[in-house]
Amino acid sequence: MNKNISILLLAFTAVIGFSGCTEKTINDFDPFMAGLSNGSYLKGLASFDPATNSWTDRSLIGNTLDAANLSTARIGVKVRSWGVDPVVTANIYVVRNTNSNQAAWRFIKKYTIAPGDTSYFDIIVSAQEIATALGIQMNANTGNFAPGSIFTCYVEAVTQSGKKYTLNNSNFSGSGANFYYSIFSFRGSVVCPYTPAAMAGNYVVVADQWEDWSIGDVIPNPISATTASSLSLLGVYPNPAYPGANSPQPILVNVTVASGVASVTDQQYGRYGSTAYAV
Repeated sequence: MNKNISILLLAFTAVIGFSGCTEKTINDFDPFMAGLSNGSYLKGLASFDPATNSWTDRSLIGNTLDAANLSTARIGVKVRSWGVDPVVTANIYVVRNTNSNQAAWRFIKKYTIAPGDTSYFDIIVSAQEIATALGIQMNANTGNFAPGSIFTCYVEAVTQSGKKYTLNNSNFSGSGANFYYSIFSFRGSVVCPYTPAAMAGNYVVVADQWEDWSIGDVIPNPISATTASSLSLLGVYPNPAYPGANSPQPILVNVTVASGVASVTDQQYGRYGSTAYAV
């Protein structure tokens, strides 16, 4: 189950060494990001809430593919060109599961951006486009779109000067890099009807924007309760091993029964030190 958590770091660590970056002192993350380096990339939509002094990622359009409705299933993100050397082309690729080796990527399509256009636009990938690129069938059978399957779309940003950036050469992996809201990949999981009785057990981390966990970590028995249309997670955030983590609260996840698509409303889930955080 994918999670999107929005939390404000209390202290920012300067991010250095970004490929193709130039120093800027003013950007739309002021005053928090002023003085940090920023280069050319596609930036996901984010909003600032002065009441909570926090940023929230608003880039996600969809990250689930309904196995029962593949003909209309799609995933996507909302992005804009960002940087002194503007991105003019976004090439979109896909792989099954994840694979940073670009030789394994399969091309889907490209988006063309007019030089100087900084408006947000939608990158949308349909199940049919994934099937065509990977040479698989539009059904829920093993090897195609079986429930639980994960597909990762990778973005290659091509700048006006001809430079090409992917997650492999952009170096958006340092401490604090999440706050650039760079979009070099996004993923979709194939979902199926929700069955509460089948939810118990251990879970494997496939993505974590707050970085409490590493990809591949196993979270033991995080489902603390289920109903016909919801489940509760406990011991996911904060990570019990995280220094200062305390006062964990269950996270209530509402589920669309027919498709298994999950959503979370604003709610406090625990503390890092003395500060409470919410999803």
